[in-house]
Amino acid sequence: MERTYQLTRDPVFYLMAAFFAFLTTALSAVLGQFRFMPISQTVILAIFMAIAVRRRDLRAGLGVVFLWLALSMSILILLMLVAPGQVERAFTDGFMHRALTSEWYFARSPLPASFATQPVPSLLEVLGVTLGSFITGGLVGLWYVVRMANLAAFSAGHLLGILGSPLWIGVALPIWSILQIVGAGGLVVICAEPLLADRFVALGGWLTRRWRHLLWFGAIYAAGVLAEWILPAFWHFHS
Repeated sequence: MERTYQLTRDPVFYLMAAFFAFLTTALSAVLGQFRFMPISQTVILAIFMAIAVRRRDLRAGLGVVFLWLALSMSILILLMLVAPGQVERAFTDGFMHRALTSEWYFARSPLPASFATQPVPSLLEVLGVTLGSFITGGLVGLWYVVRMANLAAFSAGHLLGILGSPLWIGVALPIWSILQIVGAGGLVVICAEPLLADRFVALGGWLTRRWRHLLWFGAIYAAGVLAEWILPAFWHFHS
């Protein structure tokens, strides 16, 4: 008996997602497109995620989102090591953010772009990841997650360039960034499902199916936020 073909089980689906992640990230970063990079990343990733979520394939939705984020972050980190000045142009106030990141790590200044230093934008980020994803089918949430991942990779690449060894990746890309990206990415996929798969019909059934996933990814995200409050003051490992 022949098995029914499922697009989200086809490796080509993920290869295409990886190709567009590379294209939208690498090309935009090299060209210094600070507006085009997050917009193109968000829109194309939203299409791939929607294909999976509309089929009620949560595993595929999570898989394609995390594949995209991991690949785009790896690309930005590598590009920061070889052409930091060029990549800097792909971020609003990129030079200033690099300076503030250096001051945080080496001079123990406040962590830039965090809840401690930017509480209102950080609160809007939480609302965008959750409520924004619920209302827009994940589009607004992905915008915030993509920007979060890009900035984390930009900062990590900058610190790696200063520290001088890829072995410092666990320091340059801190645990709170990883937790927030994983938690927010999972929440976006789950919160997008009511609109993309059910058009807001049977919300009770969605909560019954997904409450455990909401709890797990919400806890991961909250742990990242808590770690961001506590750990940066101690996250200094240079001699």
